[in-house]
Amino acid sequence: MNSSLRRSEEAVIVVEVLFVLLAIAGMRALLSPGSRALTSVLVLWAVLLTSSYLAGEFETNVRVNYGLSLRTQAAFALAYVAYSGIHVVWPWCESLTVRFWLGLWFYLSVIAPLLGLVIRRLVRQRVLLVTDTHRDSVALLRWWGFDCADVIAASELPGWLRENADEHGWVEAYDMIVVDTGDPRTEYAVVGIAGDYFVDFVGVSNFSLSGYLIGPHPRHVAPHSLHGVARRLKRMLDIVISAVAIAVLSPLLFAVAFLIKLESPGPVFYRHKRLGRNMREFLLLKFRTMYRDADKRLEQILSSDPALAEEFRTTFKLKRDPRITRLGRVLRRLSVDELPQFINVIMGQMSMVGPRPIVSQEVDYYKDYSLLLFRVLPGATGLWQVSGRSETSYQQRVELDTRYVQEWTLLWDLKILLLTVPAVLRRRGAY
Repeated sequence: MNSSLRRSEEAVIVVEVLFVLLAIAGMRALLSPGSRALTSVLVLWAVLLTSSYLAGEFETNVRVNYGLSLRTQAAFALAYVAYSGIHVVWPWCESLTVRFWLGLWFYLSVIAPLLGLVIRRLVRQRVLLVTDTHRDSVALLRWWGFDCADVIAASELPGWLRENADEHGWVEAYDMIVVDTGDPRTEYAVVGIAGDYFVDFVGVSNFSLSGYLIGPHPRHVAPHSLHGVARRLKRMLDIVISAVAIAVLSPLLFAVAFLIKLESPGPVFYRHKRLGRNMREFLLLKFRTMYRDADKRLEQILSSDPALAEEFRTTFKLKRDPRITRLGRVLRRLSVDELPQFINVIMGQMSMVGPRPIVSQEVDYYKDYSLLLFRVLPGATGLWQVSGRSETSYQQRVELDTRYVQEWTLLWDLKILLLTVPAVLRRRGAY
């Protein structure tokens, strides 16, 4: 997703989340006047958003939030049960009237999806539409949040992908391809080719306003699962761990930033382009551990020392790297330089656990084995990091990353997180 589209989507999320907060506050004042504590509004808001996420309200790129669908009813029921439980054990959360809960249900089921239509009409996503029977539905799809720049037949899709994708399968022309999945044969054909291309395929099986309100809603079409409750729990775990870590470690982060500025001129953070999901570039954050003219120093080193040049060519690292500052060596040995990546995780560019984020020059190495790692978000830690890090061969890194994507489970993520702590303390392979 390009940066401008990502910013637009983030703005839509913020607006819709704030509307939910305003709706809860307004209905509490009108329909539950005996309740006065601000805590009730904030707790219910947080509970509702969490329940909505777990129920799948935000599952696809085309977020149809709420409506007369089963997942909205599940989100409402989860929020009601969770708030009722909190009310029992926390007196600051006041009891809310039956009229309030009925009003909240009506807002989520009818008002919120219609409001979402208006917002998405203003901020649309540029897509390619693949359909044989709904070419006249382009205007309707604009209300859904799609800006159909072009329309092709299903039979034309394989040829279009070959023509518009690069040698690695990355499609630059569009961030999303919307497929008319009303015909099961079309969906089956797309699943067969989706694994070879790095672009989001979203299936729409009902091109009507009733389909928007009731379902079935747009969903990802892929040969592998990127969603489901376990995947949503993974993302929630990412956000909670990162937010808590930033809060707890803030004194250390400020101290490291001060020492970096004290030791050598230059910025506190080092921003490096890495490839994320679907080969989209993002800026990975680290504490700066090198001198400001590190790139020039590297060029001089590689041109004057063939052995170091060969080491860097095969591993993209140097064990004895003269570009690293004295403080930088300590930060690297303790993995403290990696801590700013909690910000990348909160921004949705990385996960706490995942494949190692690589640079574009490494794609050819992975291409000879597997590009499967680009199906998921890269990780701040992962199977490679707890298996020896830089002491493993490059081939072993690729194999470990690929194995992680193929065999992923939430339980495996939790195990890797627990193993990361002793791996960092042992400092094995860290340089």
